[in-house]
Amino acid sequence: MTYNELLIEADKLGVIVKEFNLKTVDGKCYGNRIAIDSSLSEGEKVCVLSEELSHYRLTVGNISDQHNLNNRKQELIARKAVYEKLIHPEAIIDAILEGAYNTDDLSERLCVPHHFLIESVEHYKRKYGIYYVGKTHLLIFDTLNVISF
Repeated sequence: MTYNELLIEADKLGVIVKEFNLKTVDGKCYGNRIAIDSSLSEGEKVCVLSEELSHYRLTVGNISDQHNLNNRKQELIARKAVYEKLIHPEAIIDAILEGAYNTDDLSERLCVPHHFLIESVEHYKRKYGIYYVGKTHLLIFDTLNVISF
C-alpha cells in the first residue's frame, strides 16, 4: 500500500491528513485530524499514517499515557491492525521467493522500514507460532525461510 492510497482511504473516512515538522512524535490522531511528520521517509509515512488511521477507527480517547494498561491495550490493537494491513505473511513468502535473502532485502521489497518488518514478524510469531502455513509454502519465522509443500 502506498502513502497516496492511504491518503485516499483517509479522505473516504472523512479524515484530514496534514504534514508538519513534528518534534516529538511521528504522527498524531486527534478526532478526525491526523498530523504526520513531514521529515519521514515515504515508507515510514506509510506505516505511521496506517497506524494513525487504525487509531482513528479502533481506539477511544487520548491513549498517549502508555503507563495506563487500557491505553497500552488500545495501542496494541491498533499496531496489530497495521501489521496485518501492510505486511501479510503471504507477502513475505512472495518476497522471499522473488529473491529477498535477508531482512534488509525484505523490507526494501515490501517498502517498509526495517524495524517495522521485524516488529511485523514478531507479531506473526506471537499469532501463529514458529511457522505460518501459506497457500503453497510454509513460512518459518525464526529464519525467515520458506518451504514448498
